Amino acid sequence: MTSSKYQIWLEAGKKKRQLPVNPESIKIQRNGNNQSVTIARLGETTVLQEPKAVTITFSSFFPKTYFPGCTVKKPLLPHAYINAISTWLNEKTVVRLYITKCDIVWYATIESFSYSQSGGDVGSYDYTISLKSYKTVRVRQININKNKKASAPKKTNARVNTKSKPKTYTVKSGDCLYNIAKKYYGDGSKYTKIYEANKKIIGSNPNLIKAGQVLTIP
Repeated sequence: MTSSKYQIWLEAGKKKRQLPVNPESIKIQRNGNNQSVTIARLGETTVLQEPKAVTITFSSFFPKTYFPGCTVKKPLLPHAYINAISTWLNEKTVVRLYITKCDIVWYATIESFSYSQSGGDVGSYDYTISLKSYKTVRVRQININKNKKASAPKKTNARVNTKSKPKTYTVKSGDCLYNIAKKYYGDGSKYTKIYEANKKIIGSNPNLIKAGQVLTIP
């Protein structure tokens, strides 16, 4: 292997494979992800988004035996490469892609991998592989203090009436149900609630309340 040749490596965990024959060309595709939106009276405008993941595609072959065009002196059998790449694809493994002399060191996913055997060179396999750059997504974590003991519920005596008793209000000179409702509920329009609870005391006209009347505030 001469120093002028670049190298292509695929690595996942402890398994690392250098591709034995360099492709004639490597296609790197970068796509935007911007969206067009039509706004009334303004027309079409573009909403900028983060670009899509970079895709890299190339084709080559796995030779059955060494020949001068190989980038390694002792290439593995074709199925050693085929099985490794197929396993990474099937198991959705994130691989590390190295292409020396091109400054490409990416984490990537294998998007597609196809291979075939041609009749002119039985035992060798042609292949095409497509990879997509991968970014790790960090999920925000919330720490929960497990040391804090859950507070035990306080013991209460049995048959205790937990219902809150209704409040009462003694009418003063100048009072009206609207102001009383505003005082207790924060909303004067709820005066009808007080009126319905004290209809027998107030009478048929809710606007006529008298000083000294004790009203129930439900």
